[in-house]
Amino acid sequence: MQTLPNLWYPLLAAALFACGAVPAHAHAVAGERLFPSTLTFDDPGIGAELPLVFTHARDEGSNQNDLDLSVTKPITPNFSLTAGTSYTGVTSGGAPAIHGWGNLELGAVWQVYRNAGTESIGSFSINRSFAHTGSRNVRDGFSVWAPEFDFGQGFGRAGASWLRPLAITGSLAIDLPNSHAEPRMANWGLSLQYSIPYLQDFVKDVGIKAPFNNMIPIIELPMQTCLDRGCHGQTTGYVAPGVIWLGHDFQWGVELQVPVNHRTGNSVGVMFGFDFYLDDLAPHGFGAPLFH
Repeated sequence: MQTLPNLWYPLLAAALFACGAVPAHAHAVAGERLFPSTLTFDDPGIGAELPLVFTHARDEGSNQNDLDLSVTKPITPNFSLTAGTSYTGVTSGGAPAIHGWGNLELGAVWQVYRNAGTESIGSFSINRSFAHTGSRNVRDGFSVWAPEFDFGQGFGRAGASWLRPLAITGSLAIDLPNSHAEPRMANWGLSLQYSIPYLQDFVKDVGIKAPFNNMIPIIELPMQTCLDRGCHGQTTGYVAPGVIWLGHDFQWGVELQVPVNHRTGNSVGVMFGFDFYLDDLAPHGFGAPLFH
């Protein structure tokens, strides 16, 4: 059973960030381009968000369910603090179930560039997970520093009109554990998106009706490559096709997880996520930057 102190870690961290008084600057936007939050890596924007991602996977007779949650609090229009954790449950045949919270993660995010004319945006973040802060049977016994760069690029200036709704986003992070027994890992990902809202609003209204007019078909490629300590060069990851639906105050998305090799796994998983836009839901409270 999850102990009360570990359960409250993410909630206490979120409460520390909860104040503000000026209007928020919402979402990952560059010019006319909105880059939605993807399900497998961070978006390149600064804003107040509450993303929840549920993942179900089955492999070699075991079922694993994960719930990843985090909260982002803007401190200035170009700087945010983040807190997050995950809950994992694993069942395998007649073996006892394993479940509990993972380690607490805290981080900071800087908006390093945003160009409206070229629909380009980028951010740099530094995150740290803290050893022994989760449930005893799930938590890691080591801490990890993780510098990360995220970017987005729209195709709005493409010559062919059918290409203009396209966009790509990407992420590169390096996990640096404080244990010499644990390998350093490169986490890298790309997404290819085709925005139907962008098509109808800024290219040509082709008459797509609700709810499909708010959808963004997407393919994500979340990958991980081991850098040293016994697994050098080994890569795992997924091809994740799906769709994201944009609302005014939130978005939701669903994607498959198709392993890229046998080292990753042999079964297709599924991800389902919600992202609540706190800068729209609470524009004069939690969603507002502390300093303008």
